[in-house]
Amino acid sequence: MIIYLVKSTLLLGLLFGVYKLLLENEKMHRFNRFFLLFALIFGLTAPLISFGVSPEQSIAGIKMQQMGRIVNAPAEAVSKSVEPLITPEQKPLPKTDTKITPVTTSEPSWSINVAGILFGIYGLTTLFLLIRFAGGLMEIRNKIKAGSHQKTEHATLVLLDEPITPQSFFSYIFLEKKQFESGEIEPEILDHEITHVRQLHSLDVLFTEFLKVIFWFNPLMYLYKHAIQLNHEFLADDMVVSNGSSVSDYQNMLIRVCAGSKPMKTTSSISYSLTKRRLLMIGKRFSALRSGLKHLFLFPLLGLMALMFCTRADDTNSYSAYPDIDLTVSSTEIQSDVLGGTVLRFKAPDSSYFTGTQNYYNKKTDKKVSSFIFENGFKTASISYNENGEETLEHSFEYAGSTNSMVAMRMFNDDGVQVEEWLAPGYDGNTLGSIKEWHPNGSLKFEVKWKEDLKYQGIMTLYDEEGIILEQERYQDGELIEKIK
Repeated sequence: MIIYLVKSTLLLGLLFGVYKLLLENEKMHRFNRFFLLFALIFGLTAPLISFGVSPEQSIAGIKMQQMGRIVNAPAEAVSKSVEPLITPEQKPLPKTDTKITPVTTSEPSWSINVAGILFGIYGLTTLFLLIRFAGGLMEIRNKIKAGSHQKTEHATLVLLDEPITPQSFFSYIFLEKKQFESGEIEPEILDHEITHVRQLHSLDVLFTEFLKVIFWFNPLMYLYKHAIQLNHEFLADDMVVSNGSSVSDYQNMLIRVCAGSKPMKTTSSISYSLTKRRLLMIGKRFSALRSGLKHLFLFPLLGLMALMFCTRADDTNSYSAYPDIDLTVSSTEIQSDVLGGTVLRFKAPDSSYFTGTQNYYNKKTDKKVSSFIFENGFKTASISYNENGEETLEHSFEYAGSTNSMVAMRMFNDDGVQVEEWLAPGYDGNTLGSIKEWHPNGSLKFEVKWKEDLKYQGIMTLYDEEGIILEQERYQDGELIEKIK
């Protein structure tokens, strides 16, 4: 249980960090809604799923058996150096003729009592929160019964005699009767709440509230719930503006309506988290190119997380590939990488920095499946082969500087045509880095410049195979300034 809680918390934290860094400030709220819900489900279930990987299988030269030790022992990874986890020293035990008399120990009786007390605290707290959760639903039910109803095309208006901020729960929208009958409730408010109803935002809220009841001790649950509800408001705000409302008028109306409001716990309220960020998001412009790039970045990242948290090392030699030479890497050789990640230096069996080629072969057919080329311990290229022994994909890497940081990465297809290139700032004397992609016919597909922390700078352009510009945008310090085409 402890291992599951540690793994799920780490995974939920990583996914939430990805959301905060890459997605939250992008105007792609539908995708963000899916990502947040997926992150919750994936983060809680992935540690329960495991598939076997042979200890001989390696990723970038690090054996899965060693990687598993790092993932499964976060406390050890924090309190000790990473070095003994990657290249543990095998020290022989000293020989002795001294007879050792075994000593029997009994577990302290209080350990069972402590465990019982902890489970008791968890059970009582969970029961209390479950009762409060049910009480919140009963409060909504009572308000539905107490108010007068008015049917509309998409929802049922519940008109209450008490002051209440406009809010919704499934197909019900709660309004103050006096304000509604006097026409004080603007059409934009109804549009906002109807969006909550039509997009079933109440399902998300109930789901996160229930998870908070079960995992009340995990602060990430509260962060996820806030992010999900704030994204609901982004969706509803965006729908109101897209229906023709003035951005400035709508922003002023939100400030006026939301002052001093107190929404119910499990409803979707127009007043939820009315912050400067929400007001700015209403007028923010959508960038298809930037959003598309972030989507592409997420897929390999999620795959890596699944590999880290769902794999287990099997004691079997049935894996289909084996290396012709075993390489090792020490934590002292792990350095910062300008393009992201880490730079590793690999050593040969004689402990010298390896220069040459490491090949992997299929165990059944002895055919080469991949090759890694090294120079002075640095991986400079990787090549993949198909069943016929033909090259299918090649990557090349360049390093520079006193820290030997990676400054260039290029990818080539099976025809030897370059299809992608990442250059770091400072490469070849340029102050800006660059990202380029090419079509299979060799024509340029995409290009953009970037500064440190991958902040886009200048013109970002997307071309078709004929070289015609499809989309073009201008960026300054990572922010979209102008949509040219």
